[in-house]
Amino acid sequence: MESRNIFVYNSPDFLRTVSKKGTESDITIHHRKDGDTITTLLEPSRYPEKLSSLTDTIYVADIAIINGDQINREFGEVVLALDLMGKRKGYILITDEAKKEQLTVLLKGTVAENYEFFSGNPMELMEKINSTSVERRESERTVVIIDHFFKVKSVGTVALGFVVEGTLKKHQKLFLSDREKEAQIRSIQMHDEDQELAPVGSRVGLALKNVDAEELERGMYLSSEKLAMSDTLTMPEVHSMVRNAPKDDMEVFVSDELRYQRGFMKEGAIKLERPIPSYKEGVIVANPNLTPRIIGISRFS
Repeated sequence: MESRNIFVYNSPDFLRTVSKKGTESDITIHHRKDGDTITTLLEPSRYPEKLSSLTDTIYVADIAIINGDQINREFGEVVLALDLMGKRKGYILITDEAKKEQLTVLLKGTVAENYEFFSGNPMELMEKINSTSVERRESERTVVIIDHFFKVKSVGTVALGFVVEGTLKKHQKLFLSDREKEAQIRSIQMHDEDQELAPVGSRVGLALKNVDAEELERGMYLSSEKLAMSDTLTMPEVHSMVRNAPKDDMEVFVSDELRYQRGFMKEGAIKLERPIPSYKEGVIVANPNLTPRIIGISRFS
């Protein structure tokens, strides 16, 4: 099966038309299936009050869909996050053609300057998305990121997440990040159908062996190789849209990789309260008291 993961901002009518609502928390996950193509649409349902709702839904997205009819502070912060996360493919939904010029100027220099304006029928856009090629991280290594988890009677521990690298196989043994233990994949489901394997990009439901639901947290990885952990980051590379320069003793949060991890800037570095997996080269750093809250990218050191 082929998968498409779509970040959708401020477009509830579009979501109601094209998809069925699934898992709902501070992020809401919607689904649809067209033949052998499964589309997962991710909505930041607690944004703007919760910044991690935004970054968690962008992280695994292949394509972004944003509403261009409402240009405000939150819209700018969404564009900033998309730019720092490198989401280069996307669509801007508009009903007011007069806003095109304003948006073109506003988005210049960001990934969103190359997004396609769209004002047609939602199903027409889904057809375009299904024909859009997406880049995948093909690899011999398997990496899955977890976003929800729970215990099911007669099944045991169940985790929901995305295959972000390689191919996941039934009965595969994987290391659980943040914990010194190994978990086994008892079963894999995609769109409520049992599977023997799940390629990169897949939204999966996993029955896990050797791990309790109480041991899991959002943002943990299951990987065929142990991932390095780090509690130290470089000072952030401040985005050009940001006017507030970071300074020593400032409280910051990593808002990336489905994490929201506290730390402090001290002596030219960021020290986190606890280590996180250094899976990505760099992660978004934010301060909830600034406008915009997102500062830039920090790298593991």
